[in-house]
Amino acid sequence: MNVTNYEILGVGHDATVQQLRVAYHQKLLTTHPDKAGDSADDSKVLISAIQEAYRVLSNAQNFFQKQGFNITGAGLDVYTLESFQCNDDEYPVWTRNCPRCSSENSIELKEADLEMGTPDGLGGYQIMVPCLSCSLWITVLYEEEDEEEE
Repeated sequence: MNVTNYEILGVGHDATVQQLRVAYHQKLLTTHPDKAGDSADDSKVLISAIQEAYRVLSNAQNFFQKQGFNITGAGLDVYTLESFQCNDDEYPVWTRNCPRCSSENSIELKEADLEMGTPDGLGGYQIMVPCLSCSLWITVLYEEEDEEEE
């Protein structure tokens, strides 16, 4: 029987990080072999599951990977960075209008965002970006720009 991380810690899906921490410590105390009197092998397995559940749920990136959410961007509308406007400032920001709500410049990327992209398997990168005005998310494809020597 598969048990969710929430069930292991005994918390609801809407638990805050503080509630996760309290539940984690309580579970560890109640399953510790010195406190519960369980066999050492059983308690090691249970403690390991409790530690893994807390590690996954308390870390946002692990949470999305382990809970099975779509973090690849598959199924989202795809755009290229070339379809964005760039402000050409010292700290460039790429913007575009939202294709759903038409809000002006509501989808934006900064250079730091681009550094967080993941390889797309074709020699470039991809990143998921939200509209700041509605709930739309899009995937943006881009390639790393070679530094030009002066």
